[in-house]
Parts: sequence; C-alpha cells; structure tokens
Amino acid sequence: MPQKKDNKLKIIAYKKIDFSGKVGEYILRYNPSVIKHNFSVAYDSSQTLGSSGTENKYRFSEPETISFDLIFDDTVLAPEEKAGEYQVDKDIKEFKKLVFTYNGDIHRPNYLMLSWGEFIFKGQISNLSFSYTAFSSDGKALKANANVTFVQVIDTKSRLSNENKSSPDLTHFYTIKEGDSLPYICFKFYNNPAYYIDVARVNKLDNFRLLTAGDKIIIPPLGKN
Repeated sequence: MPQKKDNKLKIIAYKKIDFSGKVGEYILRYNPSVIKHNFSVAYDSSQTLGSSGTENKYRFSEPETISFDLIFDDTVLAPEEKAGEYQVDKDIKEFKKLVFTYNGDIHRPNYLMLSWGEFIFKGQISNLSFSYTAFSSDGKALKANANVTFVQVIDTKSRLSNENKSSPDLTHFYTIKEGDSLPYICFKFYNNPAYYIDVARVNKLDNFRLLTAGDKIIIPPLGKN
C-alpha cells in the first residue's frame, strides 16, 4: 500500500525563533534509515603549571544536533507518484530554498521543525552536502544522496525555564524587584554578597545602590565575570 504522508518525516520552516510564522514545509519521499542524535558537553581542562591532571570544570552544554542522509531518486517512483512528475533537480531546489537558502525577510535561513510521529526536533540547518550518483545522457541529475545536519535552537525564555535558575554556574537575567539590593541578589545566586562589585561591573552600573524595580540585569557565571 502507498505510504501515507503523515508517516513520513516532515520539515516545517518558520520565520521566528519561537516557531511561529510558518513559511512552508517539505515532506521526505523516503524516511531516513539512520538518524544520528548527538549530545556534547564542553569542559575547561586547563591545568596549572606542574599539575598532573584537572577536574574538567563544566563550561556549558552544546546544542544538540541531528544528522541523517536523504535520497533524491528519479530512477524509481514512489508508490503514490506517476511517471514524469518527479525531477531530482526541482526537488533539490525546493528543499534548499526551504531549509538552507537565506530568507531576506528575517535576514537568515529559516528556523526548522523536524516532525515524524512522536519525534520532534527544533533547530536550524548547520551543514548540507550532495553526492550525485546517476545522470541522464544530457547531464541531468537522476539520483543524488544528501547528508544534512541540524543544530538545536531554543529561545531564551524556554532555555531559562529548563535550567536551574539559581545555579551560579549559568548566566541568568534577573528582573529587579522593589527593595532589592545588589548584595542581596548576589547572595541569592552565589550565596556570597561580595560578588556585587563584579555584577555591577558586568552591568555597567555606576551606582550599585540605585536599582530600579523592573530593570533587568545579567547575573554572570560564578568565577567567569
């Protein structure tokens, strides 16, 4: 039986980082047989002179990546297709326009959501390469394989909601409340009010005693300011 389009991996393009403002979508003709989902953590492995090792201090978690291969094939028809209606060059052009090409309206490539059943990944394209493996007598591409990598994208609001907001090892944005003082805020985040000088310097506060309720300040990682 023909495979339903709902059962195929779909790439949906958006204009905004919160994945609103839909631009269009691309449905794969053939689902990938292998999907690589990569995770990576960056550590500070610098050592002091004469030391034999290091504790590998945590720096940050890098964005997740998804990579897989695509097939563009004019030599074999998909079950729901008719002869002559599919062209490799045309399909590749539409795919690139949606996922890779610079969008002048937003001054960058589109934001992308990958959807296949319960599998959802939000990101943007990182790498794209094609290998053309079959041609007609007049040089027309009949078959191509593509390798594509997507890197995770998450808006600031969602990212902060997923993080431990009181951790001193992460950068935070704090909204000043009535009655707040910079030493108190530093005690709240670092358990040490003495960091108020560093926080004032990062935020370019001329007078740390004059805080305005509603203003937002940056709380830098402990020891990284």
